[in-house]
Amino acid sequence: MANPIIPGSNNDRTGTLPILRRAVREINRRWAGLQADVLASFNAIPAYAINAGETVDLYRYGLTADQMSRLSAELQAAVERWIADGRDPANLFWWSQYVSESAQLGTAQSVANLSQLSPAYAAARSIETVIYSEPYVQRLAVAQFKSYEHWTGLAAAQKSDLAQVIGRAVTDGKNPKTIADEIKERLGVSLSKAKQYAQTDVTDTLRQARWAESEQAQEDFGIKVGLLWTSALLPTTRPWHASRHGRVYTTSQVKEFYGQRGNVYACHCSTTEALLDTDGNPILTPKLRAKMAGEKIKWDAENPQ
Repeated sequence: MANPIIPGSNNDRTGTLPILRRAVREINRRWAGLQADVLASFNAIPAYAINAGETVDLYRYGLTADQMSRLSAELQAAVERWIADGRDPANLFWWSQYVSESAQLGTAQSVANLSQLSPAYAAARSIETVIYSEPYVQRLAVAQFKSYEHWTGLAAAQKSDLAQVIGRAVTDGKNPKTIADEIKERLGVSLSKAKQYAQTDVTDTLRQARWAESEQAQEDFGIKVGLLWTSALLPTTRPWHASRHGRVYTTSQVKEFYGQRGNVYACHCSTTEALLDTDGNPILTPKLRAKMAGEKIKWDAENPQ
């Protein structure tokens, strides 16, 4: 009896950590560039201190209508350059490579796992036949478009937020250093959101690639496959995610779960194809069942609800 191949490790159930690390480095680089450009635009605004007694309480900024229009255009150009555009030498949107890598990794995991579980599948399928197939290409295009829409939406919101921060602060006559700190704070908030999205998108793209290949295998080869849930079992794991550890679900059940309660966000859990017997029960060795049950008991003890 062959157990499913559970990828990654206890700290990386999906195996996506290397992709995510590179993605986060790129996000950090882009937000640092964005901050430098925005601060440069703000620092170019003439500021005049107004003395009130012995201290400077108020500043007047020399902004004409034309200068305000130019500042708005510079903010727009900055967020587009660093978030909404930023194409690489291959003329692809900068985030597309991470979507592509995640989809290919998930497909490779499924192909390796299903090949071990089904000789018929192993004889007919390979990673190359899958990633060059039309259904795969179409799914990847949809995933990349979805992520592109997210980043362009984030860029628009970021530009509006920065314009409001600078406009309001200039009108109120705030100290330039105070305004610069507010700009950095707002960019820090959006940076955190960008990293959270990156983690969600990378793992969700991988999982969806696996679900698609699992469904295709069942359709093409008539094999009965369920999805073995491997929870991340981290201190931050939600109890209703941890409770699924070691259980097997249908693809439709897993999709339904991720469509509810924001379950897809910040989830590190993995689903792995497992063969089902004629009665629909998962074919797993007693050793694997015991191992996963022990992991769940340990997590429950360390994370009392």
